[in-house]
Amino acid sequence: MVSIAVIGGEGSGRSSLASKLGKKGNTSDITMYDFAKGDQILTIIDPSGYPASPKPLTTALGMSEIVLLCIPPAGMDAASGECVIAVDQLGLEHGIVVQTMSDRSNPYELEENANNIRSFLQGTTARDWDIIPVSTTTFQGIEQLKEAINELDREITVRNLETTDKSPRVIVDHSFNVKGIGSVILGRVIQGTVHKHEKLTIYPINQEIEIRNIQMQDVDKKSAGPGSRVGLSLKGVQAKDVDRGNIISSNETTAKDIELDCNVSKFSQGLAVGSTLHMYVNLQSTPVKITGITVDGQDVGEARAGSTCKVSLSIGEEVSFCSGDMFLLTDLNQPKQRFIAGCKYKI
Repeated sequence: MVSIAVIGGEGSGRSSLASKLGKKGNTSDITMYDFAKGDQILTIIDPSGYPASPKPLTTALGMSEIVLLCIPPAGMDAASGECVIAVDQLGLEHGIVVQTMSDRSNPYELEENANNIRSFLQGTTARDWDIIPVSTTTFQGIEQLKEAINELDREITVRNLETTDKSPRVIVDHSFNVKGIGSVILGRVIQGTVHKHEKLTIYPINQEIEIRNIQMQDVDKKSAGPGSRVGLSLKGVQAKDVDRGNIISSNETTAKDIELDCNVSKFSQGLAVGSTLHMYVNLQSTPVKITGITVDGQDVGEARAGSTCKVSLSIGEEVSFCSGDMFLLTDLNQPKQRFIAGCKYKI
């Protein structure tokens, strides 16, 4: 079981590709597609509200383990560049570049476009991604793409198994009430194993709950391990009180003030004390104000583009996280490149 973010700018062919990989399901600012055949289960997420807003993109990336970056025949644009920056700042390593609408290009154009893409990806976490030409009209490259996804799926499955015995964490992406059942959430187990009748807590609302039932692909399960996409029936909470980005866990850090280690994007205007930005962590988002910046142990007023620093933030509302979680700082007022810094919380 693996979740896939299909990203790119408008006109990139991402939605057409997503629709060929799975059956359309829930639609909001993201559109979800599902595929199940034998032991293979895929969840495909199209950030349909992007690039108008960066939030659908960060949501899709936060829900996924594999990224498909869609580049049309015209080549990379500002939106696809912003997608690469987000991927890099979040430290995402598993992905594939898809040259969409390949039937509209000749081999020379595809190769020239691929060379330009490789040049842009140098120095990012996507630098070694395969580049596969695909057409959803002629189906050229579709089987090659599926096999590449399967190979990444196998790698991720091995990695996930290493976290099976860790404390469970489930990131919520949807919540609703079902008549006769009660509160239900949809989400992904990103660590550990959840069990039926297990008692955990929803953060940051700090509400104790019991897992009444677990479903995967509409099949009841007694437990679900890391990487699983689950539906959980919960006792002890109302669906209306659960938001996207809430974390079901046994122990999370919850705070309104935080210090992060940050890598400032070389494509940004840098960071400055007193600035108001927007922060994304897991699927949570909130305004933040920079209250302090430290470079090489010295307090400074700003951090230049391409630099590293420690940043102190005052957060608009409580967020929950663990050591090692990745944060994105975003300037929503920028017309093109809105992702300013990728940050990590360390104990």
